[in-house]
Amino acid sequence: MRDGMSSDNAVSEVIGVMLMISVTLIIVALVAVYATGAAGDTTQPIRADLVATEQPRLNESTSTYQVVFDHLSGDPFNVDQVEVSIGSREDQTLHMVLRNEGEPRLIETFDPDNPMVELGDRFKVSLGKYDETNKRVTLPGGAKIECGKHHLTYRFIDRRTGSPISSGEVLIRKV
Repeated sequence: MRDGMSSDNAVSEVIGVMLMISVTLIIVALVAVYATGAAGDTTQPIRADLVATEQPRLNESTSTYQVVFDHLSGDPFNVDQVEVSIGSREDQTLHMVLRNEGEPRLIETFDPDNPMVELGDRFKVSLGKYDETNKRVTLPGGAKIECGKHHLTYRFIDRRTGSPISSGEVLIRKV
């Protein structure tokens, strides 16, 4: 400082360095966010209360035993986004997972043109062939469930996230 005058000679260099440091920190922060997965998939799991009705249904053209479910509360969903884990309370070795993969469609709505299940809707899950004479259901793996003697346990799972949606059990009844 000479003669009462100030000098601004180094101001632009200081501002330039500060801008470069700021840009570098922003780039580092963005890389850290993506590297830790914080900006990854944000798919929310399906939340719904799905309950089996007491009355089974028979698909007369295929003799398939079907359990009807009610969507009591929660999110709407596409039947292709869920799978159902089936078991028997009386036979712990009996277990299978049903999902829609081609034909036949094992989880269906009552409207063949609309795969969406909305609040209050009903949909059906096909378990296997129904034997009218012996009153039992033959599952795809060959296991047999006798009507009136076995309780079907079920757990619906969101196929996108792997999260459980709803579970319960129902007595397998005669059609």
